[in-house]
Amino acid sequence: MNVVVAGGGEVGLRIAELLMAQHTVVYVGATDRDRARLDRLEIDVVDGQLATPGTLEAAGVAKADVFLATSLDDEKNIVACVAARRLGAQRVVCFLNRSGFFAAAPDDAALAESLGIDAVVRPAGQLADEIVNIVTVPGALDVRSFVGGKVQLQKFELDPACPLVGQSLRDISLPAGVLAAMGQRDSGFFIPRGDTVFSPGERVTMLGTPRGLRRVRTFFADARGRGSRGKALVIGGGLVGSAVAAGLIDAGWTVRVVEADRARCSDLAAQLDCLVLHGDGSDLDLLEQEMADQPDALVAVTSNDEKNLLISLLGQHLGVPRVITRADRLINERIFEKVGVDVVLSAKGAAIRRVVNEFVELDGRHLAELEHGDFSVLDVALPTTFSASRVADLQLPSFAIIGAIVRGTEARVPMGKDTVEPGDHLIVVCDRSGEDELYRRLGVPLPASAAT
Repeated sequence: MNVVVAGGGEVGLRIAELLMAQHTVVYVGATDRDRARLDRLEIDVVDGQLATPGTLEAAGVAKADVFLATSLDDEKNIVACVAARRLGAQRVVCFLNRSGFFAAAPDDAALAESLGIDAVVRPAGQLADEIVNIVTVPGALDVRSFVGGKVQLQKFELDPACPLVGQSLRDISLPAGVLAAMGQRDSGFFIPRGDTVFSPGERVTMLGTPRGLRRVRTFFADARGRGSRGKALVIGGGLVGSAVAAGLIDAGWTVRVVEADRARCSDLAAQLDCLVLHGDGSDLDLLEQEMADQPDALVAVTSNDEKNLLISLLGQHLGVPRVITRADRLINERIFEKVGVDVVLSAKGAAIRRVVNEFVELDGRHLAELEHGDFSVLDVALPTTFSASRVADLQLPSFAIIGAIVRGTEARVPMGKDTVEPGDHLIVVCDRSGEDELYRRLGVPLPASAAT
């Protein structure tokens, strides 16, 4: 597949890195800061302005299967996308970074249609949606939804009082419609088995139906999440912070926002039905004062990674049950987690995952990435040649587990005695290195990019 990435910066570079092994990638609009990193990538680089027709022609946009405009300049992205479509690019995706840009359109799908392109991606909005989804599930560290909401994934840290702690998994009566899909401890990640015994502080990723997960959440009802509607303190009132506050207010939460810019505070006070405070969110005295109201969640989403980390560590020191942190530099996602931050998310990472999964990997199999791309949630369609088998008899790779079977309009969480049949769709959690082996063992054709 031919992919043209237009727009200097970390988002474009990261997309190019992810795609270059299996696709032909051309990078347009490199900045001086991009050069050293580009020299290490196996991609073609075309110099010039990304919105100039001559530059796009030189990049081979006419033969592009996918064109991505990822710069921080919304106007240039739009012009480049319109030009790319006219030059013949098959799929065109435009990144927009400013809130309310082209607000005349009822939604982003309508905006994309009016521009004659395939999709609009708003990194800030994508990140805000992910944060709201996590905060509104008590105790959750990650929340995902698949198959139109019929299958969900939720990740939790185990409290000493949790029923999952201290006894083997086979001896625990998990609610119907839910399973432990992945565990995490100091030694790394693992697939839980019947003899698995969890310890306090370890993490578990559950897959199941909405009803099953609602019931299993009582296992994790500790100080980390006291209810589906609580109190949240949002530090940073920019695009992400304002969207998070609005989403939590809509969900019934009591929200306070701290913003350092006085003029922005006035704007937020007029937009949001909540208390907006002017101040520096990294000020310990201010945080101590706000902690007196005992928030259930602290959301640090300023535009400065170092400040977000400091706020998060101060919040943990002051006893906030849950801390969700923004990290704009992708490398900081892992670093912040290593120093103990509960949940670390990136606007850029959220947008990149969506673009790669929805607009480039078009086999429809990749539903989501987990743990910063080390694991995938896959939708594997069994071919008509597949021989019906019990789940327990399937010879899956060592790090793969079937989380749900989708048959027609029904989705259910399987047990070992259940049977999978030709035409079924399997929702599978698998490590990225084992995906091809999973397809081979199930008799599923490899994706075109992997088979070449």
